[in-house]
Amino acid sequence: MSLARNVWHTSSALESFPAKIFRLLPGLALLFAIGFAGKFLEKSVGAYTKANHLTFPNIEYVLWAILIGLVISNTIGVSERFAPGVATYEFWLKMGIVLLGARFLLVDVMRLSSKGLVLVVIEIALSILFMQWLGKFFGLSPKLTSLLAVGSSICGVSAIIAARGAIDAEEDDSSLAIAAIIFSGTLALVTFPLIGHFLGMSDHAFGYWVGLGVDNTAEVAATGALYSETSKDLAV
Repeated sequence: MSLARNVWHTSSALESFPAKIFRLLPGLALLFAIGFAGKFLEKSVGAYTKANHLTFPNIEYVLWAILIGLVISNTIGVSERFAPGVATYEFWLKMGIVLLGARFLLVDVMRLSSKGLVLVVIEIALSILFMQWLGKFFGLSPKLTSLLAVGSSICGVSAIIAARGAIDAEEDDSSLAIAAIIFSGTLALVTFPLIGHFLGMSDHAFGYWVGLGVDNTAEVAATGALYSETSKDLAV
């Protein structure tokens, strides 16, 4: 993806605005098609298993889309024609998170109760302290440790990007921290719902766990959605 971004940024300075938009269209169409395919699989697989009385986990379209993307990336790959549009995925992901947040009112936040807000404060403090200790244990540089601490305790990639400028961290440190946060969030997408169902967690308990335990905002929304709509709303 970094190569795709570099290609896009280099070429964008030499092209007119309509040409830039035209270059984005194939990749944007591919992203839309994968998202639509994920939604289609969610509905069709769910309807089929229900009609045939089969036991099958309710896989949300988010995970279906991720699986489709993994298959494409690791089989036929993504050609250069699609690269500029696909490279904009982060913008659309963040836009989706912003629109998701626009659904909530202050009263929704207050529904966390004092207990929920106290848990947030405790989680942030413990995450920062634990990551600082972990960084010293593995001999990581202070700036890399700080980026990992901020990313794991607050809101993942966005927090790392903001903190990088504040502490003047090297690009290698921020790239490594972002990769670690994304990997842990991707791992949570698979493991958290399985553990939650195995333990028989309620929607509210799972929502609290995801909101406190998953690092990146995008993965928080996706992991919560894989369990239930209530869990997603509470986690976000």
